[in-house]
Amino acid sequence: MNPICKALSDSSVSLGSWYGIRCNLVAERFGAVGFDWVIVDLQHGTASWDGLLSILQSLQLGGTFSLVRVTGHDPAEIGRALDIGAIGVVIPMVSTPEQARLVAGATRYPPRGIRSIGAARNTLGGKALDQDPFCVVMIETVEGMRNLDAIVATPGVDCVLLGGGDLAVSMGLRPDEIYSAFPAPPIIEAMEQLVAACERHGKIAGNAAVDAADARTLIARGIRFIPIGAAAVFLTNAAKRELTACRSVAAELRPPTKADT
Repeated sequence: MNPICKALSDSSVSLGSWYGIRCNLVAERFGAVGFDWVIVDLQHGTASWDGLLSILQSLQLGGTFSLVRVTGHDPAEIGRALDIGAIGVVIPMVSTPEQARLVAGATRYPPRGIRSIGAARNTLGGKALDQDPFCVVMIETVEGMRNLDAIVATPGVDCVLLGGGDLAVSMGLRPDEIYSAFPAPPIIEAMEQLVAACERHGKIAGNAAVDAADARTLIARGIRFIPIGAAAVFLTNAAKRELTACRSVAAELRPPTKADT
């Protein structure tokens, strides 16, 4: 069984992160952190197709399997990501049932889908035809929310991940609401609708978290698939934190100058 599906089969919560840095060494180190999975981001990160295989291998060497967020709805792109070792895909901007059927079908072999067989790396082992990838679709538009129930009910869709930032833009919310540390009321309402739809259809509800406090709130609301932060954000935040602490020490222990005497 796909390890993500296995981890979520008993109604538990699964925690991962985003990775979009074009560096194999950082990927290997990030893979050793202990996340349940990592999403390699081809949509918004600096990772690209020509380096994707090496990044997936590096994360796996560190001890973590990966999903890939592809750039769109192209079945060939979805199949290619799975062929080279992703154990699942994250598909952005799914707004209609037709789009959901297309992308979910691209993750399954016939007769349940349209995926072409030709795996370059059988990451999950066993018979490739018996190993279902974990299919995550993202709802990020007002149109997607209108079609929420039909999208969630689509066969082959395992998880629906709310893209709160893009959804806020699609809703026409103010910039201070879009970039707020706390979701605006319309986004919270959308999350509640998503959780309810997933419960009706036996699917997994997902939402990104910034930190442990954020994760606590999401889990209390019924979210079970949670990408926490991102490699680049963790790197930057840790550097800022330590630099601030060291500047404080340097100021405290600053040698006296002539102006002090």
